[in-house]
Amino acid sequence: MDTADAVEGAEPPPTPIEEADPWRIVDVQTLDAVTVSAVIGQVEVSPQADQLAYRESEIDALWTLADMAVKAGRPGAQEWLELLWEAHDHVGDGNHAQALAALQQLRDTLGAHAV
Repeated sequence: MDTADAVEGAEPPPTPIEEADPWRIVDVQTLDAVTVSAVIGQVEVSPQADQLAYRESEIDALWTLADMAVKAGRPGAQEWLELLWEAHDHVGDGNHAQALAALQQLRDTLGAHAV
């Protein structure tokens, strides 16, 4: 799969989480509003440090896709990267509110540019 396909969602997007489970790991394969929403749901229900480590790994996977988009010259990708960096730092610090704000901004940005 090339970089553009990974970001634009050539594969079907994951289904939204019906009931968030802090022990479930989101399978991040695309950088889109649906996937970011799934990660948001997980951050919202993850109070423990070991659960937050899972959230950091999900954000890392999203960051990798955003980095690929930056290298491919995708418009807006640098902003995605910065929001994910911010979310990752705040999750690591246990600051749910700030992490969620960055992820929600990313989700809204991606949703506004969906094809």
